[in-house]
Amino acid sequence: MSKEETSEILVSFWGVRGSIPTSPEPSEYDDKLYNILKNCSSENLQNDKSIKQYITGLPAEMKQFVGFNTSCVYVSIEGKHIIFDAGSGIRRLGNMLMKREFGSGDGEAHIFLSHTHWDHIMGFPFFAPSYHSGNNITIYGVHNGLEQRISNQQEDEYYPISLSAMGAVIDFFQLRKEEAYDLDGIWITNKMLNHPGGSFGYRIDYQNKSIVYATDSEYKHIGPDRYATFVDFFKNADILIFDAQFTIEESLEKENWGHSTSLQGVDFAAEANVKHLLFFHHDPSYSDQKIQTILQEASDYRKTKYPDKQIRLSIAREGLELKL
Repeated sequence: MSKEETSEILVSFWGVRGSIPTSPEPSEYDDKLYNILKNCSSENLQNDKSIKQYITGLPAEMKQFVGFNTSCVYVSIEGKHIIFDAGSGIRRLGNMLMKREFGSGDGEAHIFLSHTHWDHIMGFPFFAPSYHSGNNITIYGVHNGLEQRISNQQEDEYYPISLSAMGAVIDFFQLRKEEAYDLDGIWITNKMLNHPGGSFGYRIDYQNKSIVYATDSEYKHIGPDRYATFVDFFKNADILIFDAQFTIEESLEKENWGHSTSLQGVDFAAEANVKHLLFFHHDPSYSDQKIQTILQEASDYRKTKYPDKQIRLSIAREGLELKL
């Protein structure tokens, strides 16, 4: 394998919702089908091949839903399997990993938890690699008592299989607050966010490439000095995954809930020279159409306030893969 191939970074999204897994309203299925059929011509329906070509060529927002699972982002670097949060999306990620070395008990995963609110850990009992003997899973976090917190949700009052009964070797590693951790040359730095109970963002730096995962944070009333520390944490990131759970109106109604907006993300991205900003932790009550509207409003805001800043704006959606 060439040096260029080994240094590629893959980022994929397996859970993008906040608070609780959700599902679409029946009317949302109808809307998807309506738009697909509305844009279809007789030429697209001539045979199976033309139908498949038509479907393949449709934009993701037309044929796919944003996603229904809670937070889980996967990063693959140099054969290292790095996972941010263990929301319900980690179940499907685990099934994918079982088709690789984890299926033969030779896998090693590194799970970094932002915090232990239920939507960020609820998927771990369903993470298939954790049941396979020979696999090694390390769970990292800044919070005290991390192992006990994860173990608690698998007490027999809540779940039939205890943490200690899972087949893999599961270790816990407490990170030092706002310090960098060296994972075999991959530097991962944590940053304390602003969320009830405490939450931490993570920044990966590797071979002049950087990814920031910053979910579950509110930035109102933090003061200019602390604000500047966030700009520094996001500085020159290739990818910034940002909590945009609320609209501006809802962020005012739900002050101190510990979540942010897409417009705040644009402000940070512009000041920190971020290349690609992805809106994440979508409210479970939001339809795809509403999330798409939030993206459009953020795009308009960027063009008006920062006309000279070329920032790529995207919706984090399940199934999305990015390469650096």
